Amino acid sequence: MTAFVSRPPRGHRLLAWLWLVVVLVITAHQAWLWTRPAGVLDSDVLAMLPRDERRPAVAAATRALADAGERRVVVLIGAKGLTQAIAAGDAFALAMAGGEGAKGAEGAAVAPSAGAALRWRVDEGEQNTWLGFYAPWRAALLTDEDRRTLQTQSTEVLAQQALRALHQPVGLPRIGSWAEDPLNLRGRWLAERAGISRVRVQDGRLTVTDGDTTYAVLMAESTAPAFAVSAQRALVARLESAGDAARVAVPDARVLMGGVPLFAASAAAQAEREIHTIGAGSLIGIVLLTWCAFRSLRPRVLVTLSMAVGLGAAVSVTHALFGGLHLITLVFGATLLGVAENYGSNYFCARMGLARAARWDMLRRQWPIVSLAMLTTVIAYALIGIAPFPGLRQIAVFSSAGLLGAFATVMLWFPWLDGEAAPATRFGLWLGGLRARVPSVASGRRKRAGWASAIVVAALFLAIGLSLLTRNDDIRQLQSAPAALIEQQREVSRVMGLPGVARFVLVEGGNEEQLLTRDEAVVRALGASGVESQAVSQWLPSLQAQREDAALIGRRATEINGALSTMLDETLPAPTAASSPLLPAQWLASPVSEPLRHQWLGRGADGVWRSAVLLRGGDMNLDTARLSSAIGQLPGAIWVDKVGEISALLGRYASLFGLMVVAGHLLVWLALLPRFGRRAWRALVPTSLATLLTLAVFGVAGVPVTLFHLLPLLILLGLGVDYGIFLLEQPGRHEIQPFLSVSLAALSTLLAFGLLALSTTPALRAFGLTLLIGVTLAWWLTPLFMPADAIDESDDPTGAIAPTPPSSQGTP
Repeated sequence: MTAFVSRPPRGHRLLAWLWLVVVLVITAHQAWLWTRPAGVLDSDVLAMLPRDERRPAVAAATRALADAGERRVVVLIGAKGLTQAIAAGDAFALAMAGGEGAKGAEGAAVAPSAGAALRWRVDEGEQNTWLGFYAPWRAALLTDEDRRTLQTQSTEVLAQQALRALHQPVGLPRIGSWAEDPLNLRGRWLAERAGISRVRVQDGRLTVTDGDTTYAVLMAESTAPAFAVSAQRALVARLESAGDAARVAVPDARVLMGGVPLFAASAAAQAEREIHTIGAGSLIGIVLLTWCAFRSLRPRVLVTLSMAVGLGAAVSVTHALFGGLHLITLVFGATLLGVAENYGSNYFCARMGLARAARWDMLRRQWPIVSLAMLTTVIAYALIGIAPFPGLRQIAVFSSAGLLGAFATVMLWFPWLDGEAAPATRFGLWLGGLRARVPSVASGRRKRAGWASAIVVAALFLAIGLSLLTRNDDIRQLQSAPAALIEQQREVSRVMGLPGVARFVLVEGGNEEQLLTRDEAVVRALGASGVESQAVSQWLPSLQAQREDAALIGRRATEINGALSTMLDETLPAPTAASSPLLPAQWLASPVSEPLRHQWLGRGADGVWRSAVLLRGGDMNLDTARLSSAIGQLPGAIWVDKVGEISALLGRYASLFGLMVVAGHLLVWLALLPRFGRRAWRALVPTSLATLLTLAVFGVAGVPVTLFHLLPLLILLGLGVDYGIFLLEQPGRHEIQPFLSVSLAALSTLLAFGLLALSTTPALRAFGLTLLIGVTLAWWLTPLFMPADAIDESDDPTGAIAPTPPSSQGTP
């Protein structure tokens, strides 16, 4: 009978107690984290995307533009007539106020209990304020068309035009008397400004007309943080209820909604559904798998404990490092259950058939094996964090911390909490015994013909599949919002003529005046390219433009008034000059600037003044290369195309990670050489082949490969090599424990990532599908490359591998 070392390794007891202290701290942190008033989870999609570290000003501008609308929902309620649209809009506003009564014509918001400030009315005082704001500077404001007219037309022609306007009953609205502004220059300038927006004020309400449909326009501003999950739910529920009220008031009313809070709420609801589906599905599947393999309560409880500690450690470490936890990270983290379970299952597989006193001897043998397997997997996850995507870095930290937590729990606690070894079940014997039925490439000559045929078929499949493989790096393909929500957002943007923030021009200047002159130059350049824009300088001309226009107006107005005085035989008043120019501070302090205030980015920490010029036209097809070239020639102008930039970044990192996968296989082979010598290829080749076959499957299936198909290949490398390590360490083909451990690990991973393949988030689905195919292939290819018999010492001249003691395989 073999004597076992029944004592724990030196320091093991102390480490177990220290780990208990760590787990208690994690538990306390979890209790505080999930019970505090502030939300823990973040659903902001921008938080998952890369920041422009090379151009911090561009990153800051993008964030500022996104922040300006992140809490706003635009609601359009359409009907065939103005009266019906207003009635439906008022019913919507009343419902948003909780039935307490919306404010009257003087008000512009609903009751605070609604969780959102609602604007849909504009009273007469607000209109007069808007119209009267520019009155002091009316002699310094010109449209481009009027400027050209004053520069090119004769005094007689202009005087005749003014006379026609005097006797014409219908024309542009006039601000002030005809004598003060015979050519109605101020009215024309204000009309052009109003034409930039399609929204009009009718009967004291904001409205917009599209064809034969009139829409009441309501803008709801959430009073809670945009990505607070509970606030999102409450706001969406209130909006939907208000929409129902509008349809009750006007049965054929059309209700359209668009805004960041709607997408954030949809993403949060989708992520929570997937957390429940993937997390609960993985947990139930893993518990059932453990029960079938061991048919004992203790292994199930302890394996569940290791997974729970791993998840707790992952959440706490991630929150501590990032200050929050994204919902997508939590969805991906649900798959951690399948990987973290591997260590517990391996422990009980190794314990199978051993007396309790033998557990410390078994632990000593398993420690280097499991540590190497854990290290390769953690490195694989950590490599994901190399990409400059905050979301991927958060996932890398979450997964690595979770695996370390589960590993420590198994290796430090299980020997103390373990009882007598569970007997092998029929399922366990069957699953572990499958290895004996799997042929080896080292089989005899009679099977060489069959292997040759298999190699030819595999080579042909690889050649065809890899030749058909394509790439798609467009970030827009990762959009996972419901189609109906996307369509509503597009329709709202089209009807309202809203500018986008994905493409814009960032303008920089050394001072406010230089900024505004450059802003004007950008507007002219975009107009010359046939692109409509929305810019601060359209409402706040530069001092240079004001001086030039004031001089032009003063000179031509004197000439025109003289001609008109002669024609009318009466003296017209002398033109009034502006006493002082319109300054940015005056404009920003006025309600007039509210719609464009977010585009005035102000002075940065570097002392540079900045503004953003937005492009109108929604999803118009732009020649971005030509625009970028044209804008690049203007001083202080930077063309920003976030969609194009992030797509290009995805492409660059897809190429980089493709090379990293190749380099990773080489590095793993070098790491395996000291322990396995010439047999190291047996642990690596199955995973390498599984990687190539997975890519070939995508090629044959016509699935374009993205960065999120390549990243999991690193995880596949870590997981697949683990299978090879376990089987090479215990090479007996008729022993059930090694292949049972590998099979339980593979099945648990497939349960987790197989469910992830069902995710509606494209990036997560790509992860799951890649690992679903790759892990399945690695699981069944690995036994094929194991030695046909016990360890052949001629294949291991270094003597690095010691035969497994018989006492470790059965009862002593």
